[in-house]
Amino acid sequence: MNPAATRIITHIGKSWRHHLSLQMATLVVLVASFVVISGVINISYNLQRILTLWGESMQVSVYFNESATEQNISAVQKFLDEDQQVEKPKYVTKEAALGVFKEQMASYAPDLLNDKDLAKFVPSSVQFGLNKTVGASEQLGVMKSLSDTLKVMAGVEDVSFGQEWVKSYSTVTRVLTWGGGIFILIISISAAFVMANSIHSSIAQRRTEIEVLELVGATRNYIRTPFVWEGALLGGGSSLLALLLSFGGFTALKDYLHAQIAFLQLSSQIQFIGPGIIFGVMTFGVLAGALSSWICVRNINDGWAATHATK
Repeated sequence: MNPAATRIITHIGKSWRHHLSLQMATLVVLVASFVVISGVINISYNLQRILTLWGESMQVSVYFNESATEQNISAVQKFLDEDQQVEKPKYVTKEAALGVFKEQMASYAPDLLNDKDLAKFVPSSVQFGLNKTVGASEQLGVMKSLSDTLKVMAGVEDVSFGQEWVKSYSTVTRVLTWGGGIFILIISISAAFVMANSIHSSIAQRRTEIEVLELVGATRNYIRTPFVWEGALLGGGSSLLALLLSFGGFTALKDYLHAQIAFLQLSSQIQFIGPGIIFGVMTFGVLAGALSSWICVRNINDGWAATHATK
């Protein structure tokens, strides 16, 4: 084995043998922190995924008035066909709309369906959705813009796209993004302080050893590297354990949703965070541990140990 790797492994082994209770407590706290971080990411990821799927199913309806001509309807259809943000515009005749209305109301108001004047109150329309290339944060603005343009076109009575729902959908998406980011930042800073405390204890334990190395002329990197690796492995190992626990909890929750509220079909829509996010969480754990350690050992080999030994 490489001598440098052997020295790092021996260094970390000493830390665990001499301060097992501290190292275990640090590991538990860090795993809990990374479980919270991965959990928040997972919840935010799946809520945004569900909201996006629901958002993609939203339809915009352009209702025509009684005086609308075929030319008016064709003009609206042509406008929508030429807009790349629009997907699958479909013309619904009065007869087709009336048929759908009767099917939906048959069991609720059967007497209403016998009204001969009912057809007068059911307008023809064009229905369409937005292209998948339109982001969730852009949907409200795009729908408003299309609605404003369509409302002033000849023959158009009204445009409806569930404005209140879209506003709520956009608000929830923004809150999840910003709120989740701030919460993760707070937990991350706390985890970094815990790792720094662990490395600081390891340094204090080796004060005499560091002093000897300084006196015999050991290089900075020679003294500092084992501590940096200790922090990096502590952060990386904690994040890996946390991701495994999070995956187990996610699987159990998904099975519960499938068994208890299968009618919502949520279990088929949620999924664990992807490989890219997993890699990002582990990379963050390694970098956070290494950076916390480096901050603690940055003064080593500048007479640090000898200075502290006299106090």
